[in-house]
Amino acid sequence: MGLTYNPESFNIYPVMTTTSNLFPTVIGQYPAKRKFEFYIKAFERTGIVPNIMLTAPKGAGKTMLARAFARNLILPNTMEPKRYIELNCATIKNLRQFVEMIMIPYMQNEDATFLFDECHMLPKDVTMALLTITNPNKHNFNTFSYEGSDIDIDFKKLTFLFATTEPQEVFHALIDRMERIDLDDYSYDELGQILMLNTEKIKFSGDIVSKHIAPALRGNGRAAQKMATNIKSYVSQNNVKTFKLSDWQELCKILDIMPHGLNKIELRYLRTLHREGTVRLYNLAAKLQMTRAAIQSDAEIYLQKLNFIEVSTHGRQLSVTAKEMFEKNPELLEKRKSS
Repeated sequence: MGLTYNPESFNIYPVMTTTSNLFPTVIGQYPAKRKFEFYIKAFERTGIVPNIMLTAPKGAGKTMLARAFARNLILPNTMEPKRYIELNCATIKNLRQFVEMIMIPYMQNEDATFLFDECHMLPKDVTMALLTITNPNKHNFNTFSYEGSDIDIDFKKLTFLFATTEPQEVFHALIDRMERIDLDDYSYDELGQILMLNTEKIKFSGDIVSKHIAPALRGNGRAAQKMATNIKSYVSQNNVKTFKLSDWQELCKILDIMPHGLNKIELRYLRTLHREGTVRLYNLAAKLQMTRAAIQSDAEIYLQKLNFIEVSTHGRQLSVTAKEMFEKNPELLEKRKSS
């Protein structure tokens, strides 16, 4: 058919057995887990599960939760979960590819759960097709029309999960047909649990994890896993018995980790406000050589979460919290000369 297919564009997982604990490996995200458990119990009684839209910051565990949810959709006739297929929406180029590479091979005569990951990247024609497929009245029809032909599909057997880090970019009509579940950033305590789980037998002194390491992880579970790997490497290289504050400070120097996990763009932003006081957005864009949209999406979101900036009609300025951060870490301002 003239189409090339990248096998990395989606993953098909084998049947997995369930456990009595529905989410044994998922730390945190308790409101989301309660909703998922409600839908799982409803499926056990009725065989019906709604289509779900998962929204989450990066690294909040949406893919892990989707897999755990799919693992617990047990078919009564086989006592095994539905087949689970992950789709990377960035690799879906058009409706023809979707129909020929995904719909026909994997949606016909299947009890299956599909995860459309980063669904804000779906092409418009595929989104329109999914609007038809996810129609609340889908139980009344079993065909999908494409290029003058009808494709027989039993939509009652299909469950669709959509996941995105940018819900504002998803077509609103699609979101309206979903049960929406919003995930939060991990708390410092939850990040500490993820870190400890992935550092095995390493001992940490005092409250170093909650007071120093977790705040640098930006609420991101994936960052906690990566940091665990870095800590294990450091401990191994330096024959450390107990990971202390001095070890963390040395690791921060090696990896250029800044307080609160600030990145270079965010630090440049804060230095500009520290140096010049209140600055309007268009002036900030010129000074940082960034577009206003990029500043708002790449710098300000995290800084506002930290309560480091105050935004008004007059411009942006440092908060008291940010000023205190610079007082505690004056070296961050000293780097201005070389950055």
